[in-house]
Amino acid sequence: MTMTFEWILLAFLTLIIIYHHVIYTSIMIWLGRHRSADTSECERNRHFPSIALVMPAHNEELCIEAKLANLLMLDYPAGQLSIWVCCDGCTDQTARIIENWQDKFNAAGIALRVIEETTNHGKLARINQLMTQAKQTSELIALSDVSALISIDALKQAAANFHNPKTGAITCCYLLAEATPGEDQYWQWQNNIRYAESRIGNVMGGNGAFYIMRSKLFAPLPEDTINDDFMLPMMVIKQGYNVIFNQSINSIELTPTDTKNNHQRRQRIGAGNLQQLIRCRFLFKCRQYKTSWLFTSGKGLRTVMPFILVSYFAISSFMAWQGVEIAKGLLALQSSVYLLALLPLTGIHSRPTDKLHYFVGGYFSSLLGMLRYLGGQFRQGWRHLPPLSNYQTQSTQALKRSSDIILSLIGFILTLPLWPILASLIKIDSPGPVFYHQLRVGRITEDKAELFNVIKFRTMTHNAENQSGAVWATQNDPRITPIGRFLRATRLDELPQFINVLRGDMSLIGPRPERPEMCGDLQNALPFYLERTAGLRPGITGLAQVNQGYDSCLDDVKNKIAWDHAYAVALGSPLQWLRMDAYIIFKTVHIMVSKRGQ
Repeated sequence: MTMTFEWILLAFLTLIIIYHHVIYTSIMIWLGRHRSADTSECERNRHFPSIALVMPAHNEELCIEAKLANLLMLDYPAGQLSIWVCCDGCTDQTARIIENWQDKFNAAGIALRVIEETTNHGKLARINQLMTQAKQTSELIALSDVSALISIDALKQAAANFHNPKTGAITCCYLLAEATPGEDQYWQWQNNIRYAESRIGNVMGGNGAFYIMRSKLFAPLPEDTINDDFMLPMMVIKQGYNVIFNQSINSIELTPTDTKNNHQRRQRIGAGNLQQLIRCRFLFKCRQYKTSWLFTSGKGLRTVMPFILVSYFAISSFMAWQGVEIAKGLLALQSSVYLLALLPLTGIHSRPTDKLHYFVGGYFSSLLGMLRYLGGQFRQGWRHLPPLSNYQTQSTQALKRSSDIILSLIGFILTLPLWPILASLIKIDSPGPVFYHQLRVGRITEDKAELFNVIKFRTMTHNAENQSGAVWATQNDPRITPIGRFLRATRLDELPQFINVLRGDMSLIGPRPERPEMCGDLQNALPFYLERTAGLRPGITGLAQVNQGYDSCLDDVKNKIAWDHAYAVALGSPLQWLRMDAYIIFKTVHIMVSKRGQ
């Protein structure tokens, strides 16, 4: 019975993978390549609706002049066009550059409205702000990234499409000024697919480089929305209007993406895809059956495909282990594809492997993004500001968290027989509970400082700080019990913190977690104190702990800051992290065996 179920599941997943990647994609690309010539209505109809082009900007001094020149040259009646720019907490010269262009727009008769905000609230907040204001004055609202140039006749082309009362939004071709072979191939396919979607039903989303919609259809998006350029067109469809693709409008992305930025961007897209799959459930019930089919076959399957591929590999491996020959062949095929996709990372490049690396890497990034979303990240939507953990490579973060879970689970299981013995000794030695819970400061992110209750074996008398409050331990501290001294010397009092690590409160290795009531004073006295845990979970042990021990005064903490930041530097690459963690683990074991802990 079990084998039958495995065969059914394997066959079902095989069909889904083939359908999405081969059948559906091939049909859409074929339809997209056979494009009919557009019949322009611009010359036949001289009505030009008022258009507001909105553009959030954050530290865009490298691109803003090229963008302003592009907008100034747009072929559209000046009196019907207004440009709305919001400088979202810019700390560079973006606002000053825009100010210098104000006279040129005035001379051209184009209204240029600039809003300077001193704090960074993120792209979505500024889109909601700008569009809410602009919809009061304009029939259409266009959105465009600062880093993208658009066709000179883009607005005239779009205005012509809106003569059809059922048209609610328009998207365009997306091109890259500098693209890798994988990127170039991907966006060729995407442009063809979007054209085919437009012919069949509706385009599934837009691209931030340029899209335009009827202003009356806009409603502010929730603050945690990740992919605004997808959700806004989908809200147009929800209201009964069509989203179409205009092949005559081009948007060209000027800024090339390096490997790290591309990985982060595709994580954001993956998280956004999962979010929009949940929020666009109405498309599955849509009476426009073609639109429902397009969404399910395209965006829907693309979103869940990383989970499908992981499941497919796991099932194939399990069935191959059982001796099923077909499963062995499928496992070998998958392994070969993934190994070929890794070749560019070793410096071996070819056009086929570079393309394969781009596509497989995209699924990997998307999977990480979705897991981060399920883990509660992206609650504030997408921000221009890089995360505080940006100094850590994504591979290091993934490997560090994986090793935390695996090693903590092993440590918990191996040391579990000691727990009843230690608990009995603690109870015999002094009255009070076996475990000690204390509020500590955990990882600090962009928008909050995490707090958690650390779990340790009790080493002091019960309620030791009731009278004194939060104070540092001292040499021969009278509050420490006899068994407590042994537990501290051997670091066995830290064993319950394996639970904190498994819960995600802590890491095996990292800075020492401090009490909230002491953090404020320490930050005032010691510069860069709180940055110790910026984007980094505190640890059971760490570079500072193995080199210095417990804190007994301000100077001890001051010395530890250097050790903690030195550890953070080691997270810049997986190899450096591995060497550092191996050294700390070895030294921690040595301290435990030699009873040099404090």
